[in-house]
Amino acid sequence: MSEPLVMIVRVVPKPGQSAAVLAVLEELVPIVHEEEGCERYSLNVQDNGDIYFIERWASAADAERHGTSSSILPTLGEKATPLLERMPEIITLTPHPVGGPKGAI
Repeated sequence: MSEPLVMIVRVVPKPGQSAAVLAVLEELVPIVHEEEGCERYSLNVQDNGDIYFIERWASAADAERHGTSSSILPTLGEKATPLLERMPEIITLTPHPVGGPKGAI
């Protein structure tokens, strides 16, 4: 059985564009929730307007498929990418659960 994979993705909108980026992402998140292997895909916003996804995939293969062939990619490229300061930063983690369900994402 494959190990799950956790990802933290930081999205940095151009100044004044956080609301516009969020509007695009809010439309796409429910689509990702239906992708194979998606266990968590949550949208979070920092006070400075940066946007973070905290994701959990059933396997590295599921995360890879999302990153390379998700149906949301054309919309992201067309509508969100022009509103960003730079490409998203992606941190990939292997879960190390401790203490029951509260000790894992």
